[in-house]
Amino acid sequence: MTEARHFILATAGHVDHGKSALVEALTKTHPDRLPEERKRGMTIELGFAELQLPSPFSTSPPMHVGVIDVPGHEDFVKNMVAGMGCVHLGLIVVAADDGWMPQTEEHFQILEYLGVQRLVIALNKIDLAEEDEDFLREVIKEEILGTAYEKAPIIATSVVSGRGVSELKQTLASILDGLPNPPDFGKPRLSVDRAFSVKGHGTVVTGSLADGCFRVDQPVVVQPQGIAARIRSMQSFGRASESAGPGTRVAINLANVALRSSSASTQEGVGRGDVVTAGNFGKAGRVLDAVITKSKRLAGGRTPASKPLKHGARVRLHHGSANIPGRIFFLNRLELKPGQKIIGELRLERTALVLTGDRFVIRDWAEMHTLAGGIALDAQASAGRFRSERQRIYLETCRRSPSADLPTMMRAQIVREQTLPEAEVMRGSRFGSQEIRAGAAMLEKEGTILRQKGIVFEANYWKAQLSAATNAINRFHQTHPELLGLPLSQLRDCLDKRLKPQGAFNAILDALTKSDFIVQSAAIQRSGFTISLPPNLQDAANRIRKALEKKADEPPTRKQIIASKEEERAMRFLIDSGEAVELNKELVLLQTGYNKLCESTKKFLKKHNVASVSQLRQYTGVSRRVMIPFLQYLDAQGITIREGDLRRLPKQSNKPTADKKNPAENSTPQED
Repeated sequence: MTEARHFILATAGHVDHGKSALVEALTKTHPDRLPEERKRGMTIELGFAELQLPSPFSTSPPMHVGVIDVPGHEDFVKNMVAGMGCVHLGLIVVAADDGWMPQTEEHFQILEYLGVQRLVIALNKIDLAEEDEDFLREVIKEEILGTAYEKAPIIATSVVSGRGVSELKQTLASILDGLPNPPDFGKPRLSVDRAFSVKGHGTVVTGSLADGCFRVDQPVVVQPQGIAARIRSMQSFGRASESAGPGTRVAINLANVALRSSSASTQEGVGRGDVVTAGNFGKAGRVLDAVITKSKRLAGGRTPASKPLKHGARVRLHHGSANIPGRIFFLNRLELKPGQKIIGELRLERTALVLTGDRFVIRDWAEMHTLAGGIALDAQASAGRFRSERQRIYLETCRRSPSADLPTMMRAQIVREQTLPEAEVMRGSRFGSQEIRAGAAMLEKEGTILRQKGIVFEANYWKAQLSAATNAINRFHQTHPELLGLPLSQLRDCLDKRLKPQGAFNAILDALTKSDFIVQSAAIQRSGFTISLPPNLQDAANRIRKALEKKADEPPTRKQIIASKEEERAMRFLIDSGEAVELNKELVLLQTGYNKLCESTKKFLKKHNVASVSQLRQYTGVSRRVMIPFLQYLDAQGITIREGDLRRLPKQSNKPTADKKNPAENSTPQED
């Protein structure tokens, strides 16, 4: 049989509406695990149970559903939010004798903020209803009208009589079976909702695994502290497992990491609110830019949550199981009113691992009210960039997207950065590499981006850089017709300073050479370009020629010849045109003198096989000042080969005769 599919179901609803009892009726497991919870008859902490559901279709695999029972009392809503980090289906429980209550509403808004895909409503305690059942259904339908959940099925249930429990289970199975499998983005994250120590085993953490897979013996990292650890063993609802995939409730026994003490002043060790990850796909930070939404359902209300959220207010960010204090700031706004969706920045008091695209909830500092929800648009933001023009455009572009989808965010990122390595595109986001590649291919097809040599360019930026390079080369040819072309170092300076990624400049250069340009001697020129000496440099060139011709084999140094910028330009022309040969930065020979000296050297080496600097000096009559850089130039050109203190030709055409002594024998000349 095909492997079972895994999903996470979370209950929600007002205190004492029967959530835990309904979970027990569905799963045969009571989710309350603390003695105080049993004593008080209410859920304080998160409870967990397993629900195994067969598929409505015999050919489909069964479903293992991790049920998270969340607290309903207003004092424990912060614990409720911790259970909502990875939820595929919500189950709101409404008591028929109480109706839609304040915590029902708050939980409903939290489900909306976190983007929970589907919702089922249990009209519980139907045996205690004083009103007509159809009337109660209509009241609930009015509550959810105009929301993403307005077509949510409403199932009347009673734990006492057992009514509707089977129908509810079938409804849950039908909805979950219609959902896609929880995606494996290759970025596994487990938000730790419980951490404890087991005698003989050590540290154990539990949570709902999202976005990837874990396996036994896999190295992991506890974020945001960056603690390296290893998975020693795993269990899912008491059953040992070698691996776990997305949508699985899992307990992990971690090696090499201690349990964080609640009384410790530091954040060392692992505890609730941390994230266990694998791979280097994001880093913890203290600033995130986001689109913040305040539910329109709060409009006209008189509760503190209905009041506008003020710019600079101190709040709490609830992300996964983390609860982090900070302040919120808005872009060009002083407050966020119900029904609005605006750009905000959260500056946290502690680091948190948040990925771009993640959803979160904002509650007030006193943890009494849920104020807003949001989607991280830039989880690696900085306070100094929040109001910059490029960041503003990026954020506003993402805000206009209904749910900050990947293509929109990717397009906005590339427009903001203009160019970046392919591996960095949406790297710190919750999206998988396969999704990112597909998104990049789509953007390339529509003409928004170009991919060149592993670098992604915004299309208009790419065209602008090619145009700037072309214009710079053409201008250089016009102002310096005596030179081979624009030096590559100067070409780089002519382009935009944001062309920083390694390889981006080479991609531009490669595109130029594939069109109408040639790279020669660390300079770039237009194809067909021929250097020419402008009239204003003719006199300077003639002076240089005369100085070099005066003593062709013992020329003056470059400093002795050149006394002006014009003469420097003229000298460069003589070298580039081939009329002169540049031995080094100090010595230049006319081509005729160079050819003569080269032929003499080759002639001597053909006759004697090898020769020292001293022997070649004696034969040619050239000083050591010239001979040494001359021979070094020949070595670099491959005309001669140096072996210790001797030179030879690459291929010997003439060998010394037997009756003649090799002139290099018994000689140990040294080269300066």
